[in-house]
Amino acid sequence: MIQSAVSPGAESQTADLLITSIGAASPQAASVLSQALELPVETVVDALYRAPARLLSGLSGADAARLAEMIAILGVEVAVIPAGETPPRRPTLDLAGELLDPARADEVGRVLGRFLGMDPLAALDLLLTPPGVILGSVTEATVRALEAALPAGATRLTASRPDQARFALFASDLSTLQIGILRPHLPAGALLAPGGAATVFDLERGAADALWRRLKAPERIRVVNQAFLRFSLDLVAAPEDAAVALKALAGVPPEDYALLRGALPVTVEAAIPFDDLSARMAAYAAAGFTVRAEMETFSHVSLDILSARPETLAAAGLPAPAPLSTAPMPRPRASLLRHRLEAAGAEVLLAEAGR
Repeated sequence: MIQSAVSPGAESQTADLLITSIGAASPQAASVLSQALELPVETVVDALYRAPARLLSGLSGADAARLAEMIAILGVEVAVIPAGETPPRRPTLDLAGELLDPARADEVGRVLGRFLGMDPLAALDLLLTPPGVILGSVTEATVRALEAALPAGATRLTASRPDQARFALFASDLSTLQIGILRPHLPAGALLAPGGAATVFDLERGAADALWRRLKAPERIRVVNQAFLRFSLDLVAAPEDAAVALKALAGVPPEDYALLRGALPVTVEAAIPFDDLSARMAAYAAAGFTVRAEMETFSHVSLDILSARPETLAAAGLPAPAPLSTAPMPRPRASLLRHRLEAAGAEVLLAEAGR
């Protein structure tokens, strides 16, 4: 698509060429444009993923229009603007994703791989590796282009401005010196877990980065944008007469309420974003329920495969025969494997690690 802010018939006016979005183009467009326009490929990549961005300046109106038509053939969205006009500034975003429909995982991998310029399996692996970060420092135009390219309803994308975001720091196996550095940042009354493990929420980016540098333990410290964290809610206690309230909150059929109360604790919600967690817990408390939040993002689960054909197990890279249990794996990876096994006729149960 070509947009123009240069008046018609003004071919003699000096103009600039603006990338407004990567559009439907693949990353290979960067290499093509780099060679055709004799620009560093890094310059082109930056313009594509951080659009709107000026690609060329000081062109004649006719040359700018001609080049815009050529570039648009690649699927890139471009605009011709008056020379020297300042492109609108857009904040950069970090982007994470979740696979919602495992039946469309292969399609998602192909689309995402094409968009990122990588192997489809490697692209899908980004979604299966919590917290599912796909891209960093891109503009909203890139996010919208990816949303439009992905199969509708198959994924959920979360974009966050790192300059405004809050971060969580996860630490483990800290030394006495590192514990001393971290302790002033712990919430009031918080204790370090055995082995020097701690989690600190609601850090500004600068504070999180400073702590990460001071602790000097990249293999034991992880800083994550809280917008990318997901939680589940476990129902711990429930009054006898709250079946209607639980149906409104979690969709549990009233006829199942008595059975559920006899099986507590039971997970009633999953994949809750960090920013929504407090409100969801308050809603349950207001209805008389007691709930407990569990962070899903970095949890590992196993699969108990009760029955499966040998060829099904072999296709999944698992040893035969069933029954067998898999090693713990990240939850998104386990969910996809379970779907694929069950689609092939296997009987599978999810085994929560440490729950």
